[in-house]
Amino acid sequence: MSASLLSVRLRLKHFHRLHVVLQHVDMATHGGSEAEVLLKKTGCAGVITLNRPKALNALNLSMIQQIYPQLKVWEEDPKMFVIIMKGAGGKAFCAGGDIRAVTDAGTVGHRLAQDFFREEYILNNAIGTCKKTYVALIDGITMGGASSICIQT
Repeated sequence: MSASLLSVRLRLKHFHRLHVVLQHVDMATHGGSEAEVLLKKTGCAGVITLNRPKALNALNLSMIQQIYPQLKVWEEDPKMFVIIMKGAGGKAFCAGGDIRAVTDAGTVGHRLAQDFFREEYILNNAIGTCKKTYVALIDGITMGGASSICIQT
């Protein structure tokens, strides 16, 4: 294969990835589903939508436990080229961890705080070491732990 043909193929591959990302920028509004996390495969992209707009898409333990295994599945899928994370509702990407739930659980002696932070750090590591291109569509409020799920290198 000639160098110019290879160069064209690489540019097309990058263009296709960009096209997929841009499609999802337009679809970042709440889709009406009540699930806290929406996990969808669209072509060569895996799309994770944080779907708690009334809570500014704050992460809770249940959301983390849904995102992590799907991230690992998509990471091993040879047909996947990009994983996109976005927030629903148009106001916030993610307000970080659901501190209210962690605090409330701690006041009654529940282990939620330990479980939440352990699982969140495991997810952060998975995102930071992901073999696929990972894109966080940071649009709106982004605070605290949200930095860990969007600014991994």
